[in-house]
Amino acid sequence: MPRNFLDNQVIKSDMAKIYHSFKNPERLKDSSFYITGASGMLASYLTYFLIYLNECHNYNIKIFANVRSKSKALNRFGIYAEEKYFNLILDDVNNKVAINEQVDYIIHAASPASPQYYNQIPVEVILPNIIGTYNLLEYAKNFHVKSFLFFSSGSVYGSINSSASENNIGSMNFLDNGNSYGESKRCGEALCHAYFSEYNIPAKSIRIYHTYGPTMDIDGDKRAFSEFVRNVINNENIIMTSDGAARRAFCYITDAINAMFLVLLDGQAGESYNLANINQWLSIKELANILAGLYPEKNLQVIYKSRNDKGYKLSPERADFPPDTHKIMEGFKLVVDSRKI
Repeated sequence: MPRNFLDNQVIKSDMAKIYHSFKNPERLKDSSFYITGASGMLASYLTYFLIYLNECHNYNIKIFANVRSKSKALNRFGIYAEEKYFNLILDDVNNKVAINEQVDYIIHAASPASPQYYNQIPVEVILPNIIGTYNLLEYAKNFHVKSFLFFSSGSVYGSINSSASENNIGSMNFLDNGNSYGESKRCGEALCHAYFSEYNIPAKSIRIYHTYGPTMDIDGDKRAFSEFVRNVINNENIIMTSDGAARRAFCYITDAINAMFLVLLDGQAGESYNLANINQWLSIKELANILAGLYPEKNLQVIYKSRNDKGYKLSPERADFPPDTHKIMEGFKLVVDSRKI
């Protein structure tokens, strides 16, 4: 990523697209945000948008970016990490919130999301979604924030034999490390709802399905989309480590960011919302073939191999139906970009 990410024409175009799709963006003027996991794939793009509002539209937004790696954050945010409105908070989200001042909005995005961690460090996967969420909700209670958004996941549904709707949760074996992520996201959502019910904290949860965009970690993320893109960029055959039958709903990142802000600003407190693009309900095999065919001149093939990294642990649960996005689509009249992957 360049020192000035707004020099990247794809990112700058995406920022403008989010802005022009935004419902009353003026509501964000002169506000403040505390964002955990700010250098992650989704949270960094959301933070980019706040920076874009400051740099291109003079919104005077104060940003507290909570991260664990200073070098990663500086690489991600470049010259903007040095701006007066940008505050880098180097701390673990499992600790008490490191600042002691009022903020308007909290976005809790810190959580190891890749299956490469589920068997290797399940405790570290679980704690940000429970202890971290508790710490942030306590902060929200003490400082009376305007809104709180918890990044949950479609993983909360476990095994389900119908389209996953917000009030229809499937089964999950919480003693399997592959479910450490999904089960802890369930707990985080329960905490958000409990703090709303007992303390009237305006907490909302958004259940994020598979999302892709320029901030994907193609070197460190072991999930299929990132690995396939890395293969294509490096002129390598795409390596499949499963039969590719599992299906996913793939959403481009601009749609995801728009939906996140809509839930943050207009969602019902105590509620959860599915975030997915069901127009791109594809099998992993279909995704591999699409990406392999993007550059015919490379003559890339899809190769099947067994995965040999011992720490990688997929959830054993299966969802064979696309998620139900009626609640978020109807609630906000969203228009989803159905671009081809």
